[in-house]
Amino acid sequence: MKKIIIFCFLVLFLSVVAACAMGPVWFGDKTAQWDIPASGTPTGFYLYWRTPGTPDWPTSQRVITTSMTLNLVDAGLPQGLWQIAVTAYDAVSESAPSNTVTWVYVIVGNPGNLRTVK
Repeated sequence: MKKIIIFCFLVLFLSVVAACAMGPVWFGDKTAQWDIPASGTPTGFYLYWRTPGTPDWPTSQRVITTSMTLNLVDAGLPQGLWQIAVTAYDAVSESAPSNTVTWVYVIVGNPGNLRTVK
């Protein structure tokens, strides 16, 4: 019985410690949202990102979705300063890009060299 009580205490203790663990957290805007195209019936959407001032929208920097909203952090966009735009596509064509929106996703770095002083 004593071993069961100790085991339960350890499980509870480790659960509390794990719940209090800290890591990088982003509290800024992270969801992109757009309207349905005025014409045609899209199969889905491509959300592109690029460095501001870059003329092209690289296909290596896009996310495919069928939704009209996208969580940019969960979709895997890397940290940085980006311009984002959305296109609609179907089986035979892709639309021109939507308006361009600037999005900043930078998590502040952790402080280093923690120490105590007298």
